[in-house]
Amino acid sequence: MHSQQDERIHVLARLLLVSPLLISLAVLTAAIDWWGTYWSEPMLLASVAALLAATIAMLTHRKSAGVFAVLVLLGIGAIISGGPLLTGGMVVAAIGWAGAALSISLSKRGTLARSSSQETDVPPWEKLMEALQLSENAKRVLFRDRELDLLRRTIQDDMASGDVHAALMLCDQMGSEFGAVQEAEQLRSQIQQALHKQHQSQIQEELKLLDELLVKHKWVEAYQYAAKMRRLYPETPLLHGIEQHIADARVQYRHTLEAKFVDAAEKNNVEIAMELLKELDRYLTPDEARRFMETADSVITKYRDTLGTRFKMAVSDRRWTEAIGFGDAIMSQFPNTTMAKEVRELLDTIQSRADEDETAT
Repeated sequence: MHSQQDERIHVLARLLLVSPLLISLAVLTAAIDWWGTYWSEPMLLASVAALLAATIAMLTHRKSAGVFAVLVLLGIGAIISGGPLLTGGMVVAAIGWAGAALSISLSKRGTLARSSSQETDVPPWEKLMEALQLSENAKRVLFRDRELDLLRRTIQDDMASGDVHAALMLCDQMGSEFGAVQEAEQLRSQIQQALHKQHQSQIQEELKLLDELLVKHKWVEAYQYAAKMRRLYPETPLLHGIEQHIADARVQYRHTLEAKFVDAAEKNNVEIAMELLKELDRYLTPDEARRFMETADSVITKYRDTLGTRFKMAVSDRRWTEAIGFGDAIMSQFPNTTMAKEVRELLDTIQSRADEDETAT
């Protein structure tokens, strides 16, 4: 009941407060239409002044003051015009108008005061508690569409930047927290395809590095590198048989060494055969080495005899530095032979001769 009455009071107040502007326009129009009469000129000036006052009151939110200002200005215009009927009518209208404005203004203030008192009766902490009762889940429900759209854009950004693991985690969140299971599965499928392509490219690059190790015959490093690739990409089919690939490359290289060694031995390239034999020794098992025992013994004997001959020729030609080099090679490679013992006995004398020749020069 009170709310309906308060609403009517507010409506009447709005109409009454807007009426100064309307009355001023009506008086101005009447003065123009009846121009030439005794009252037209004073009322024209009064209506223009009242119109300005009403406009200023509307703009400054002082509508009640505008009502009384318009009444005063129009009353002054009626008095100046000198028409008793007009003056009396304006006085009666002004009194009634002012009384109505005052009554409605007081009623409106009372209504506002009651509303204010009713609002102040509600403790402020109750409003705070009401706002706090809006939980995070409720907020998520209210802003679900906006958060879901933000989640989509974030997943797309992560995919574009290559951070596929973060994108997969967001897909799980989309399905579990927002219920968009089908969309999450579609995005997860796209991410996994992108991840597969990314892994394919990375694995191809890794395999190139592995081939470089095989070309350099770094077998231990190659096995270690293959184990690391297994840990990084445990499910890729590209790494199936990678250890066997390394083993096959090692066996192929061993066969190449065997062929070169036999060829050098047959061509009596003793030094080359000896170097190949030293390297081949790291690849052959005792059973495999028996196949080359006879050839290896022949190469070793020829190589030792060649070193002995070169040592003797260097001593005979007084090339002491070269003689010392050949002697060191004999003692290091054939330490338990008679030749090594003979070289060891002569080496001090050869060193003294080398020092004398160096001093003389």
